[in-house]
Amino acid sequence: STNVVDADLNSDETLIVVTYNNGKVELRKENGSYVRTIVSSKAKNARFQGSDIAVTLESGKIELRKENGSYIRSL
Repeated sequence: STNVVDADLNSDETLIVVTYNNGKVELRKENGSYVRTIVSSKAKNARFQGSDIAVTLESGKIELRKENGSYIRSL
């Protein structure tokens, strides 16, 4: 089992944000190869918003992050 609970493609379908049941969110290429970790824990899901990534945390807070993982702001 992969422990994946959620995934979302970007608009041109070249990148995927994958959420795992341990709360980790990873950015992957469309072929599945690893790019980077966006958050390491406490995420419920993640969605692309344009070129940025909105991560919903277990607390209910939503963090907007860049594709490189850096924090932009809370929504």
